[in-house]
Amino acid sequence: MYLLQSWRESLLFLKPENIKLLFLVTLRTIYKSYKFFMLIFMLFVLFEPSLWQFLLGVNVPLFQAIQRILLVDLFFVFVLVARPSIKRKTHQYFLDYNWHFTVWFLIPLLIIPFFEFVLKVSYLPTRLVVLIFPIEVFLILFWLDSRCSIKNLFLSLLRAIKMFVFNFPFCLLFFIFPFFIFSLSKFVIPVAIFKYLEAIVFVIYICFFTNFYIKRLHDQFNLYFKT
Repeated sequence: MYLLQSWRESLLFLKPENIKLLFLVTLRTIYKSYKFFMLIFMLFVLFEPSLWQFLLGVNVPLFQAIQRILLVDLFFVFVLVARPSIKRKTHQYFLDYNWHFTVWFLIPLLIIPFFEFVLKVSYLPTRLVVLIFPIEVFLILFWLDSRCSIKNLFLSLLRAIKMFVFNFPFCLLFFIFPFFIFSLSKFVIPVAIFKYLEAIVFVIYICFFTNFYIKRLHDQFNLYFKT
């Protein structure tokens, strides 16, 4: 069965030479993109409610809502920055994906209330949304590799879910399980610090799974695209 074969292949990344190469490529991605990451990070900090509470003694509830939307939108930008490209990553590179970003900008306005409703009704821990992280990275990458349309967005979602399922052991070992362990540290680290430490970890994982996507897409191209 191809699914089991794919799982075995994904576990081959546990071999020292393979995981070493993946980590080195990830470090190279972070090094080449750190200026973009810092600029985006500063934008997120600008709307930090506790910062304005400390500086001016005022609470701005609107900033918290803006941060929640930015969290989804900046996730898209992080993946766009980490994504390998033959183009130079100047302003024109980002403008080439302006329609992709516009559609993605509208998504949190619909998805965030929906997920809050589902979590409230089902009584599931909010932390369980971490399960969709690899799928979200794969979704953005598949979509960026296609034309901007609602049809391609849904096709990209199906391909992302397929990549997650066919590489589930890897996703489990290198994201879901480690992230849950990392989440336990919030009980010993101040909340204000933990939030930004968590953001840094997410950036590292975005770069890591972006490079994993490139490798698995090359190995399993016919699984995701008809030739």
